[in-house]
Amino acid sequence: MKKRTLDLQDRDYKVLTALEKWGVLGLGQLYGITVETGADLRSRVARYFNKADARDYGRWFAQRLTALGQAGYIADHFFLNHPKIFTLAERGHKELQLKKMALLKGFRGSISGELVAHEVHVAAVGLLLSEVFHHKVRTERERYIWTGKGGRSPAPVRAVSDLWIVEPRPKAVEVELSQKSEARYKELWEAYRLKLQHNGAVLYLTGWPDGVRCILNYARQFRAPFIYAADLEDFQTSCGRTPFAGAHDGESIVIEPATAVPEAGAAPRRVSPPSLPARPDFVGPGGRLGAEPFAAPSQPVRVGTLTPPQERRGQSVPPPASRACPRPLPLYSPSPSPEGEIGGKAQ
Repeated sequence: MKKRTLDLQDRDYKVLTALEKWGVLGLGQLYGITVETGADLRSRVARYFNKADARDYGRWFAQRLTALGQAGYIADHFFLNHPKIFTLAERGHKELQLKKMALLKGFRGSISGELVAHEVHVAAVGLLLSEVFHHKVRTERERYIWTGKGGRSPAPVRAVSDLWIVEPRPKAVEVELSQKSEARYKELWEAYRLKLQHNGAVLYLTGWPDGVRCILNYARQFRAPFIYAADLEDFQTSCGRTPFAGAHDGESIVIEPATAVPEAGAAPRRVSPPSLPARPDFVGPGGRLGAEPFAAPSQPVRVGTLTPPQERRGQSVPPPASRACPRPLPLYSPSPSPEGEIGGKAQ
């Protein structure tokens, strides 16, 4: 059967490019990206988290999506107890390549029902970070090409996060809707320990009850001070302003808009109790708090060797004697690369 021909408009290309980047998007998310761009912040964030009702399916934009699907540019998918979602189709990706608008060599045309909720939430967080905070956000598929058979590479080799905030300070973002095993977290964090530069951070958004406390308890147990966690629902209701709590009591990271950062390479604001001084190991070159977090070390750093912070930074003042933390979290010695490519091929 010959597919119908459509005269594609600018809004249609916006749909195609969004599906190529995020892989999977729901009807509400596509409304937020292409139609309701001028809505108030809370309404836009609700759309990014795929809020839609029965009336949305009868509006002109939904009918346009149906036409794009019938013409072979996009594909729609139905899953039990989940709103309709969309992926890019072969003709849509070829159209992007023809217009030199394609970001990737391939496209995602299918999805397992077990991954739908996770992938839609990953896209929601990425949309909030990019559309509201104006950060440059890269998805997992933009940073890694699977070369082996049977799925993803083992975790210690992979360590590729759901999202990666490129600027002003690179951060890994993980969306966790359910709890992993203790061994799994230990395995993943050992991989991050080898790849993150000093002052690097992995931000967890948890979607199960008491998830933040669970992640932070594991972070203390495995001595992973680069792990921070926040509740996914709080992240949505606060429009991304909820703090990510750290393993050390009183430490947290709040994601700031990219336009509000005074200089390239400056870190998102760290919130600490007024009575506690800033940790010496958070002070960057020139005394700037958290500046240049992923700068390459001047000399090779051997993994597993712990150097006192005052010696590594030329400081003569020892760190504070008291820390409000149930367990000590020693510094880790990272490798120069914040995004490892072992076991695969980067885009």
